[in-house]
Amino acid sequence: MHLNKEKLLFLLGFIEDYLNGLIDNVLNDSKNDLHYSAVTASNIIKCYIEINEQLGKKLPYDDMRSYFKFNAYTEDEYALFENSRINEAKYYIGNQY
Repeated sequence: MHLNKEKLLFLLGFIEDYLNGLIDNVLNDSKNDLHYSAVTASNIIKCYIEINEQLGKKLPYDDMRSYFKFNAYTEDEYALFENSRINEAKYYIGNQY
């Protein structure tokens, strides 16, 4: 399979912008009536990091915790996100990376 690296990096740039909005939505979501998926956000972040690494693009983070830290989220926000992800993971249908 031939992939156009330039176009893939272009798309990844949009995903990066989307991710922080999704994280904010997860952090501010209702605890009783969830509308945003922490598992999906986690999957996207992990795939984003891995694909960039495979393309040879060095990122200033290499895992979930460092992604949150780099993007100016607090440790409390990271813990809240992880707690949401762990709780959701129990019933999430689909891949979890």
